Amino acid sequence: MKYLFIAIGGAFGALSRYFIVLFFAKTFSTSFPLGTLAVNVTGSFVITLIVSFFFYSGIDPLYRYLFITGFLGAFTTFSSFTFETIQLLKEKLLFLSLLNIVLNFALSLGAGILGIALGNYLFFK
Repeated sequence: MKYLFIAIGGAFGALSRYFIVLFFAKTFSTSFPLGTLAVNVTGSFVITLIVSFFFYSGIDPLYRYLFITGFLGAFTTFSSFTFETIQLLKEKLLFLSLLNIVLNFALSLGAGILGIALGNYLFFK
């Protein structure tokens, strides 16, 4: 049963990532991979918030597989971040490649810290 939950969550996470990246590409049409940045930052926030929720609740562990392993595992993507950074380097866009590295790291880490803080506030009273 857990594999089914992971697969369902993964399908929705991958589709969500695809549509968000596509939205950013069409809306902002820039060399900078804003879509992947948005996905990584959002995913970092949501995963820490959901982990906080699951830690403090008695919810069935199958939902952890659905949301954390499945959905968020497929939604956030370090491999896309790596590929896009390398593409920026190949195009000799050093500033954009460094900006991509710094923003993905700093904003994702910050979003994760915010998610933990909000999760503790909401679910651990």
